[in-house]
Amino acid sequence: MKSMQMKALSLAVLALAGLGMAGSAFAVCPSLSTNTGNSTPGGGGAWTNQTVRGGAFMDIPAAGGGLNSTACMLTENIGATPAPNVGAFVSDTSPSAEGRYRARWYFDISQLTLTAANFQTRMFNAFANTAPGTFNTDEVRVNVVGGGSPVLRFQVADATQASGFKTITSAALPASASGHYYVEFDLNKGAGAGAVLGVTCNAAAAGDAGSFRYWITAEGTSSSDAAPTGTCSLNNGGWGGVEQANLGLFSTSANFRTGNLNKNFAVDEFDSRRQTFIGQ
Repeated sequence: MKSMQMKALSLAVLALAGLGMAGSAFAVCPSLSTNTGNSTPGGGGAWTNQTVRGGAFMDIPAAGGGLNSTACMLTENIGATPAPNVGAFVSDTSPSAEGRYRARWYFDISQLTLTAANFQTRMFNAFANTAPGTFNTDEVRVNVVGGGSPVLRFQVADATQASGFKTITSAALPASASGHYYVEFDLNKGAGAGAVLGVTCNAAAAGDAGSFRYWITAEGTSSSDAAPTGTCSLNNGGWGGVEQANLGLFSTSANFRTGNLNKNFAVDEFDSRRQTFIGQ
């Protein structure tokens, strides 16, 4: 990556010695805009820029108000008259055609109404500059999907699928008294076996070319590189590698917007790397 800084929305230090790099990177709480119009008012902290549009706003709570005992977190809120493109998110353009890309963050859905499957929002995407044929350049999308038990839905680039994406719906989010969760994924580029069209995923192991592994746990629950929540073999070698990642609130369904007016959704402690497991 161009920068191996921890893109945390908190006061944090990431030691880089274990990544084969000297020194360390500090990521302080960025200054965020609370604009409710269409705007891209700049970055702050380790982030490249931020986007606020369509009746949303973003804010950082006072010191000590973050997830995982951090100093701050990014909070997004949908205003009274949200437009279809409502959103509030931050962007990181430090990746440079990353063939392997790992990311981890915390999120808080404790205030959201997620009673049905048509209550949905995307909270993350990572994309390349190039894709094969007419396929979309997105390599990973992560959506929060409501229902009797809300789930995270991943969409990952896979040339064996007619749409160019394999959709992976995880098991229901585990029980959490706080409504705080941790998600991590490990994306590796290559000509893997690919997923079974319209059915399921072929298994994948750490370091496999053309693979996606993911972890979803409640805050405070331990996890390990050897025990992902799920895996999927992919044929994603035709994509150019991750160039940018966006984190926050965007691509919402109409029912999500209606059911979550003036409610907060929060993300925190984003960290991206090439090789090493991140964990909680």
